[in-house]
Amino acid sequence: MSYRIRGFTLVDSLVVLVVVMIGIALSMVMMKHQRRGHRHPHQSSQLRGIHSALVLFSQGNNTYYPGFNTLGRPDGDVFVEGRFKALLDDNYFTGEYIISPSETKTALTQMGVMPTTANYSYAMLNLADESSPRMAEWRDTSNSEAAVVSDRAITNGKDGAIRSVHTKPRKDKTQWRGEVAFNDNHVTFEATHDRLDTQYGDQSFENDNLFDTVGASMVYSGKDRIVDTGGQP
Repeated sequence: MSYRIRGFTLVDSLVVLVVVMIGIALSMVMMKHQRRGHRHPHQSSQLRGIHSALVLFSQGNNTYYPGFNTLGRPDGDVFVEGRFKALLDDNYFTGEYIISPSETKTALTQMGVMPTTANYSYAMLNLADESSPRMAEWRDTSNSEAAVVSDRAITNGKDGAIRSVHTKPRKDKTQWRGEVAFNDNHVTFEATHDRLDTQYGDQSFENDNLFDTVGASMVYSGKDRIVDTGGQP
């Protein structure tokens, strides 16, 4: 009995090539999701660590976080940069720690230097309005509904459009997703910036907007700059 051995045809080669390309594409998608999944826990741990540093600072400041004195009053340096500087100068963390793993910035390695927005990635609770109920949470309260640190908002064109380091919407469109640390030291990854139910002191806010231009929860730079303009006016 004889057998005929069929040669490897061009069609067979193309089929194998297509299967291999599909396999490579699926592998790349899986790797991308794995990297994204790893990055978010890393980001969460950094925000949780920043909050832990606030709590440690408060233990020697009558429960108040940096920017407030022991009487719970602004000490003249409530700027975001000044609050980060106080934590850096007291070695609560390194300059690398306040830079998001999702972007590249310059880490401060020298104490006594005032950081700029080129040196950190995160927003802190707004302290500009001294009559705001939010001020009651810039201390160690263990409030699970008070946001105190978060990924920042970045200007994305006209009409107040914003994005985050995790999103790339088309220009003039708002799409923010990011990490938010609360005063009980838990961190969540939120799909939007304006649907949080929060509580500050005795006052509750439904569908709270982290980056509202009036009485916002979070500020990114100075005393009251809400968003990172990225050089835009």
